[in-house]
Amino acid sequence: MIRTVPLAHDVDGVGPLLVAIHGMTEDRRSWARVPLAAHFRTVRVDLRGHGTSPRVPPYDPLSMADDLHELVRALGIEQDPLVVGHSFGGVVATAYAARFPTRGVVTVDQTLDVKPLPARAARALRGEGFAAFMTSALARMYGQLDTAVAGEISKNRTLRQDVLLGAWAPLLDLEPPELAAFMANVMAMRQPTPFLSLHGLPVADDYPAWLGSRIPVRSSRCRPPSPTTPTWPTRPGSCSG
Repeated sequence: MIRTVPLAHDVDGVGPLLVAIHGMTEDRRSWARVPLAAHFRTVRVDLRGHGTSPRVPPYDPLSMADDLHELVRALGIEQDPLVVGHSFGGVVATAYAARFPTRGVVTVDQTLDVKPLPARAARALRGEGFAAFMTSALARMYGQLDTAVAGEISKNRTLRQDVLLGAWAPLLDLEPPELAAFMANVMAMRQPTPFLSLHGLPVADDYPAWLGSRIPVRSSRCRPPSPTTPTWPTRPGSCSG
């Protein structure tokens, strides 16, 4: 029996349904600077273990996708959503599309060609230095992001070791072949689905071909506009910037 948890959320805007999924250690406030509600009926959620949603394991992307589907069903909105996920939220968005009807998927700053974490990182994540390690690692991911914006993002993060270890368990516990099989299950689309992959930092040149060979959809990648004034595609498969 699938056990879902009720997700804290808000709904704003009119138009096609869009579900916005934040990244690891974040919550639905992370979408505040992105004007999604100007184009979509936007449901912003706090994933389980994040924000004000229940802190109840497991924290894997498949369980989180089930939570999202139950929320969409409970809201009574009779249309398939466009699911948009940032970072780990992109994995959850992909898992959602592999299991439930969607209009399309947008992943932001998240490749799906993941590898096991190095032993040193695994030890730090499991140890008493977890918070310091994560704070340093997250700061390095900001790239050329405006200092004020980076500070706002950092302020809104909540580091919960049990949640992160649960979500990243495949990266920590699985050998490469097992991890590849796990991700293949996450990406197992039942039908062709528009899929857009956005990246603000460089990804491997062969990543688009890798993604296209595993998800039978049209896929793209691009660098979004300035992080301080982002404008995002209003339809799957398009790319601004």
